Amino acid sequence: MEETLGGGYLFDQAFLSASIAELSEIIREIIHNLNSISNHIYIDLYDSFESIRNNLEDIMAGGSGPYRDQIVMPYTCLDRDLDQIVGSKNANLGEISNHLGLKTPKGFALTIAAYRLFMDENDLFRRIERVIEDERRSERAWEVIRGLFKKAVVPKAIKLAVEEGLERLYAGLDRKALLAVRSSAIGEDRERTFAGQFKTVLNVHPDDVFNACKDVMAARFSPQVLEYLGDEALDEEKAPVAVGIQVMVAARISGIVYTRDPSRPFIDAMPVSAVNGLGERLVSGEVDPDWHLISRTHPFQPLESRIMGGPVFDVHPDGYLPLSVMPSGLRRGSSVASGGLLKMIAEAALTLEKAFGAPQDIEWAVDDSNSLVILQSRPLHLKAVSSVQPADVMARLRRLPVLMEGKGQVAQIGIAAGRVVHVSPDDDPASFPAGAIAVCKSASPRLSPIIRKASAIVTDVGSPTGHLATIAREYRTPALLGTGDATIVLKEGMDVTVDVEDRRIYAGMVQGIVDVRAATEEVFLESGEACTLRRLLRWIAPLNLVDPLSPDFTPENCKTYHDILRFAHEKAVDSLIHLQSSTSFIAKSPAFPLLVSIPITINVIDLGGGIEPKAGDKGIELSMIRSRPFRAILDGLLAEGAWDRTPVPLGIKDILSSFSRPISALANLPEYSGQNLAIIADSYCNLSLRLGYHFNVIDSYISPDLENNYIYFRFVGGFAEAERRRRRAVLIESVLQALFFRVERRGDLVVGKAKVLEADQMEYILARLGELVAFTRQLDVRMATDESIDRFFDKFLEQTMLHML
Repeated sequence: MEETLGGGYLFDQAFLSASIAELSEIIREIIHNLNSISNHIYIDLYDSFESIRNNLEDIMAGGSGPYRDQIVMPYTCLDRDLDQIVGSKNANLGEISNHLGLKTPKGFALTIAAYRLFMDENDLFRRIERVIEDERRSERAWEVIRGLFKKAVVPKAIKLAVEEGLERLYAGLDRKALLAVRSSAIGEDRERTFAGQFKTVLNVHPDDVFNACKDVMAARFSPQVLEYLGDEALDEEKAPVAVGIQVMVAARISGIVYTRDPSRPFIDAMPVSAVNGLGERLVSGEVDPDWHLISRTHPFQPLESRIMGGPVFDVHPDGYLPLSVMPSGLRRGSSVASGGLLKMIAEAALTLEKAFGAPQDIEWAVDDSNSLVILQSRPLHLKAVSSVQPADVMARLRRLPVLMEGKGQVAQIGIAAGRVVHVSPDDDPASFPAGAIAVCKSASPRLSPIIRKASAIVTDVGSPTGHLATIAREYRTPALLGTGDATIVLKEGMDVTVDVEDRRIYAGMVQGIVDVRAATEEVFLESGEACTLRRLLRWIAPLNLVDPLSPDFTPENCKTYHDILRFAHEKAVDSLIHLQSSTSFIAKSPAFPLLVSIPITINVIDLGGGIEPKAGDKGIELSMIRSRPFRAILDGLLAEGAWDRTPVPLGIKDILSSFSRPISALANLPEYSGQNLAIIADSYCNLSLRLGYHFNVIDSYISPDLENNYIYFRFVGGFAEAERRRRRAVLIESVLQALFFRVERRGDLVVGKAKVLEADQMEYILARLGELVAFTRQLDVRMATDESIDRFFDKFLEQTMLHML
């Protein structure tokens, strides 16, 4: 479904219906299977599942989903696909803030449901229709209609909801700021622009908010709107008006940016207008602004400027007064907007254009904390004037040198051009230049803030089914993952063109290449099917349960199908970890001792295909093992010199810290006691080891399909005092990270996960894990100082390299 929304396939309503039915059945089966292996302790998952499924079915039936009857909705809950509930302007602001991370005014929406309730309770549709029939002059009719709205009574439900909304809004503010009350009609700024036809009321005192809301709703029946709507003007279902109630932005500077120049859309530049103070005078045409034409390419240099030279009463965002001397020795000019601010505006503008899939008309302001605030973003409707033909552009592209071809997997199709910037999950997203090509080693979800700004992302390691791929599809960022060597081939600072669909990366850029893709994207993104699919995916794809150790990691907090999948996966692994403690399971499953020369006893349970059929009652020899992951682990456990059999020195702190261990172990028998057990199949292994006072689990599956391959590694405990156990955990964490694991460590608990690896890579890593298990047994007692972490890491690395040779 995500790939389809990303433009990978043509689809219709039948596809959506079939997908939802199939997916719901899969999720139901997963919940059933989880409860089957966990003694039915997660029955509450069915409640979350039914709630999500009901929402999906309502959306498929053309409904508004679970929020259809809400009177108010805070901006923190909104996204672009709730426009049928809160209107386009409110919905876009929610999308910008919640999904793009840009600052917008704080506020909440008075919904379409509230508008209809207000109109119905006061019988306004019928009364307005009668006024228009009786009054021949539109100006006189408009006066009467405004009078009807002024006298109308605000229903109690609306009054209470708005008052609660204001209370929540002001709870997060230091002072009781004035409000801006704005229209937000369905289709406003989308199918119809309604530009300048609805009403905005500024500097509203909270006590006067209901009068302002009535003024805004009344504007739906102004002469210009009635004329604009034509025959649909008095249709109760057409253009209903939600209202945005926002905190007034204390604007020091305001302006407008078009992501394309309307008079010259074919040039690679964007015009920016700026004035001091509020931007209403600029929008209404009362003042002449400063005007700049900025390059659309980083570092977004101004190409042209017209400075009006009006009075400047405030320090500029760069901290200097007009004409003051800067560190460079030059004098600060009298432009309202500094170069740094223009760059900030350009980056935000390109991010919005990319997110909404079309050139944008953006109102912005700089508040009293020098932060850029997006007040509004709507499509900039341009005439098709480009003389560039797609066939000509693609022909020129094919003539560029090819840097990479046929490598990686497609996560999000598209074409992008820009400068290569190498990134890592630890980089500050603010330093990433908007429009650049992000190139990184691994497809970490922590790169998501950069994904919003990048024109494309290419990785060495990664998969179309990973979390980063989901994020790339959400932001429609072309993504080519798992290329193997992109960080080597694509040098920092190169100008390149990435054609994800053909899996080719070219040296250089061709003018107009990105416009080929953008030409058809706007129509697709706003089609009815695409909007429905986006709304469905909001209840399917987002992942809210990210920390399995959090107290919020519960069935009732599963808000999407992805949450249910994550919860079920974590709890299934947990059930497998403790499977050896299930007396009923072991009683039903014959176990055979493993006959190999290692200083521990391992019993083996075969689920099918893990050992040769000729295995007898005496035990299992190495030659009888057919389980691929278990055989790989044993290669490491059996490596020469892997086990250190010399006695370990015990300190008095270690002995004292161990006094309470037998008591805690007895109180926690399922986790810290029992036999060493390998539960295996031909492609699967779950190895649980209890080596003295620590507990180790390796759970792995190997197949020819790398998408299904994974290794789960868990280590906890030890005999020594807490600081030495922590040092051993840090050592294990370092080794796992070197083996491509994503690792979480808390105290002496280490959990590592590795996925999407080739089968031979899996076998290599599992062998190293076998050596790690042997190497670290009782090692905590030897780790007296922090320096021992590096010393034992080097020793383990040397030992494993010798075994490879």
